Amino acid sequence: MDNYKTTFEVKWAEVDPNMHLRHTAYLDFADQARIRFFRANGFSFNKLMQMGIGPIIFGTETDYRKEILLSETITIDCELLEQSSDGRKWKIKHDVYKEDGSHAATLTYRGAWMDIRARKLTAPPEEIVKLLDSLSPKMASYEE
Repeated sequence: MDNYKTTFEVKWAEVDPNMHLRHTAYLDFADQARIRFFRANGFSFNKLMQMGIGPIIFGTETDYRKEILLSETITIDCELLEQSSDGRKWKIKHDVYKEDGSHAATLTYRGAWMDIRARKLTAPPEEIVKLLDSLSPKMASYEE
């Protein structure tokens, strides 16, 4: 599978007083990109809840390159950088692109799957591991 991509239009509520995308909106868009990826592949959040699992985030790193302005349409992709052999932990990178195709930002998330009943880390079902694995181009930067 090629990297998953989705688009968003920047709304008034997502900009700062300088009229460019506020830093927390980048996080919101990246989170929504992952939600859309799972839903598009048969794993809505309702289904994940029925399965008793949910994603959690340990940390993020953001590298800003170009400003994004009000009403611009942006594209965000999802790429798996790392996944533990059982799928329990993962690292996903999101690249953000402006309408003209220029690279605006990179967000890297470190996360894991949590058993929502036991409230502890858990390995997801194999179908989730395979789905996430499909986001990896298996380039030199990929780690297990």
